[in-house]
Amino acid sequence: MISAENIANKEFKKALFGYDREDVDRYLDELILQLRQMEEERREMVSTIEYLVSEMTGQPGSSGEQVIGPISPHATVSEAERRRAAAAEKESQ
Repeated sequence: MISAENIANKEFKKALFGYDREDVDRYLDELILQLRQMEEERREMVSTIEYLVSEMTGQPGSSGEQVIGPISPHATVSEAERRRAAAAEKESQ
């Protein structure tokens, strides 16, 4: 998978009749910024999923450690998931 670092470190050969280097650099900078934001969002989502799974199962996350920390404000839980979680909590009491 390509990463922001791959893009940032990519070097191209110079050509006599090529693209405007500054224009390409600006575009690549935009791509790097967007890719880094997407990578961060993905990390937050994975962390949120691990946290929710650990809460539902009572087991640590897949990394072997309990996932602790804030849940992304963008995370949403469906009504069906809320009902399942409430039922599971009720059963455990």
